[in-house]
Amino acid sequence: MNNDFHIWENNRKIYLKFLIHNSLEQLNEVPKGFNNNLLWNIGHVIVVQQRLVYGLANVPLNISDDIFQKYKPGTKPSIPESQDTIELFKELLIKPITQTKADFATGKLQQYTPYTTSKGFHLAKVEDAISFNNYHEAMHLGTMISLLKFIK
Repeated sequence: MNNDFHIWENNRKIYLKFLIHNSLEQLNEVPKGFNNNLLWNIGHVIVVQQRLVYGLANVPLNISDDIFQKYKPGTKPSIPESQDTIELFKELLIKPITQTKADFATGKLQQYTPYTTSKGFHLAKVEDAISFNNYHEAMHLGTMISLLKFIK
């Protein structure tokens, strides 16, 4: 699992750079032909990691219900977000890494409810969820790189 955590941590650092190196306007822009923006993608990966790893392990999520509802699968941006959201996302990208590693190490996440994703991936245990989360986050990173070409 160390490699999965390492990949996740590096991916989150890349997401953090999007928040640091783009303006609020750029982060909120939904280019023609897209359904979402850079901020939505970041909020979405934060929410999905929590749902896959914590929610399916029957452990309370480490995010607010408001964030969960705004960025869960099937949503899209409805209003421009503020600088406060950017600051919150900076924290929510990095802080859960240490918490998830600790919760995994202590066995807190082992009572896992098996789940099959919309893409047909079967997650039988939390280790599967952590691995799949890396795939999911990489997929959204690709989307964000495409978005960036239209807002710069």
